[in-house]
Amino acid sequence: MNSTTKKDYWVIGFLLFLCLVPSIAGVIRISQLITGSGYTVENQRFFNDPIPVLIHIVAVLIYSILGVFQFVPGFRTRNLKWHRTSGKILVFFGLTTAISGLWLTLVYPKVPTDGDWLFGIRIVVGLWMLVCVALGFIYALKNQFKIHSHWMIRGYAIGLGAGTQVFTHLPWFIFVGGDPSGIPRDLMMGAGWLINFLFAEWMIRKK
Repeated sequence: MNSTTKKDYWVIGFLLFLCLVPSIAGVIRISQLITGSGYTVENQRFFNDPIPVLIHIVAVLIYSILGVFQFVPGFRTRNLKWHRTSGKILVFFGLTTAISGLWLTLVYPKVPTDGDWLFGIRIVVGLWMLVCVALGFIYALKNQFKIHSHWMIRGYAIGLGAGTQVFTHLPWFIFVGGDPSGIPRDLMMGAGWLINFLFAEWMIRKK
């Protein structure tokens, strides 16, 4: 039976670090919506219809943080019962993340900082995550666990896009300043998901 190695702890630490900034931002957003503080023109859509965004934030928080421990070999091997139980929870919150993200994109009004490309990018990303998590669950039911793990890696990588987007925006904040808008914002947002997608495919082929 495998034990949790030093490498496993590095993986846990890295993934939790990637979840950190989006998690803090999510908690702040929840606090604002509950207390009614921080209202601006840019975020008024959240205050006008808070339930969908609250569902999305909670789903992303649970999916991203709980999912960290699904991808650590030593921890997973020593806790197979926990892996299966939490995996079912993650499927629910992964699907909820994807569906609520698509709903927010389709129903919420477009904000001035978003360019024309970002709408399409979000639709593609949301549908891809939905397919990945659904296929991962289907292959688990078929006991095809290798293929199951591949699709779950893909879905989780997309779910962590917000963490990578912190770093794709960082050069703009350092060298330009202010909040990006239009095509630069679209490219930086898309780059976060693309980097995670490519890294997931590299991991799958490495395995």
